[in-house]
Amino acid sequence: MAVTKTTTITALGGTLIIDFDADATVEANVTGSTSGTLYLVEVDNTANANDSVYLRIKDAANAQNQADLVPTWMFTAPPGAKACYSLPDGQLYSAGLTMWCTKSNGVQDQTAPDNAVIVRLIAS
Repeated sequence: MAVTKTTTITALGGTLIIDFDADATVEANVTGSTSGTLYLVEVDNTANANDSVYLRIKDAANAQNQADLVPTWMFTAPPGAKACYSLPDGQLYSAGLTMWCTKSNGVQDQTAPDNAVIVRLIAS
């Protein structure tokens, strides 16, 4: 087996977004009005021992009522646990990322989690 040593480390993504109280309120344009690539999503649902949560992310720069938004991506975390999603090739977005969190996976669900969910995104 060959060993490779790399002395120059490059960043996977240059932007870390953390929402310490993700809920059903739409967090508009968390990456700014720009295009980019989403590489990592972590959904920390440890505060909700009885319910799964669904993080919804929309490629949209505007804050709109979440009932009118259909998510571009949806990620889930089981009750009382963290879930981490790695997107090695990245997911391109064009307008910026808008996100919100619900208790159901119904497309236009507006039910907020009982307790705050912590969301971390890494993008470029």
